[in-house]
Amino acid sequence: MKRRLVTFMLISAMALSFAAPVAASATVAEDVAIEAEATYQQITPFIEMTRIYHRWSICGCMGLQFRVWGITSGRWLTDWDYV
Repeated sequence: MKRRLVTFMLISAMALSFAAPVAASATVAEDVAIEAEATYQQITPFIEMTRIYHRWSICGCMGLQFRVWGITSGRWLTDWDYV
């Protein structure tokens, strides 16, 4: 009788120990999903589309220059540089 009681207690303890990690992993998975959704909404990557403009320098004797215009951002990305 005493042996059956000890066996029952051991089996009950083992059954409860296997049930706990499943519940804990489910809550961790939900937290990761919520965190991934928040970072996906905050970070929006864009490819910067550019266009290169050329001109002759003001004097005309220095040479050809170029400058890069950012179409996506709507601003000059570089200063005038010589080719």
